[in-house]
Amino acid sequence: MIHGGAPAGWLELSASLNPLGTPAEVVSAIAAASYGRYADLDAADAEEHLAREAGVPASCVLLTAGATEAIRLVAEAFARSRRAVVVGPTYSEYARVGAGVGASVREARAVAPSFDPPVGEAIAAAREDAAIVFVCDPNNPTGRALDAAAIQALAFAPGRRSLLVLDASFAAFAEPTYEAREVIDGGRVVLVRSLTKRLATPGVRVGYVVASPEVVGPLRAARDPWTVGAHAVAAARAARWMLSAEERATVARWRDRLARGLAARGLVPVESDANFVLAHTVHASALVAELGRRRVALRDCSSFGLPDHVRVAVRPPQEQDVLFAAMSEIGAAVA
Repeated sequence: MIHGGAPAGWLELSASLNPLGTPAEVVSAIAAASYGRYADLDAADAEEHLAREAGVPASCVLLTAGATEAIRLVAEAFARSRRAVVVGPTYSEYARVGAGVGASVREARAVAPSFDPPVGEAIAAAREDAAIVFVCDPNNPTGRALDAAAIQALAFAPGRRSLLVLDASFAAFAEPTYEAREVIDGGRVVLVRSLTKRLATPGVRVGYVVASPEVVGPLRAARDPWTVGAHAVAAARAARWMLSAEERATVARWRDRLARGLAARGLVPVESDANFVLAHTVHASALVAELGRRRVALRDCSSFGLPDHVRVAVRPPQEQDVLFAAMSEIGAAVA
């Protein structure tokens, strides 16, 4: 599958979900959700709950059917027949939805092997005639996150006329570098959060936008009715966005273990702040194919323009050991 996703029964390392699993309170909320009335689709309580956690008024939050719907709504409301800049290599939906609304899309691209975020180029684009600048933070697939200084420079760049979209779908797994209420204060920043990733619930499409009411209003007006299902509303009502410090430390420990294991087997991992690791190998397609024969799924990064890289989801150590054993069985020919 172009966006990852393994068949049932496989070791799933191609989709970057929370390796700690779905929180028990969310499992219970989904199981108890009612879905026999339109009232069950009312997202107001969920939006108020998420707004309280973000430290913003409820008018600053919009629940969406995953981060993808949020990205589409932003493009439809603010980029139609205008110009958009995407900081890449990254998630292809930014360019796809931009093109879908007639926007002219160009990329400011980070360079291998370190993939340092091209903050200066993004700021320059924001000062020009771009309607929107899309930044994924931490970035998918590189895993690189912006530090606090870079966030401040982007969010409060003097002369910026564009709308800055910070796709924070994987930010729950990284050390926090900003407060939502601080970066949206100027009115020209949109935070997109994916609860699907945070809650490890790919079958429950749920995310949300945090932005000023002046931005959220047009998004709400552009949205189709009833896009967020009752189970997603229930999950959002019970969800926490941030992982605890202990949970983040566990993910970081597992991520470091994964990177070391990949390096020991001939791959070159990129420093990551997310719940996945990008790694270079000249035999990427062969590695993905051979592991697939062993029912182990990695993400081939050709769709990101990185045919010599794979993206590997962070999973618990026992699952990593299955991957490492399969790689050892395959041998150095695909390292």
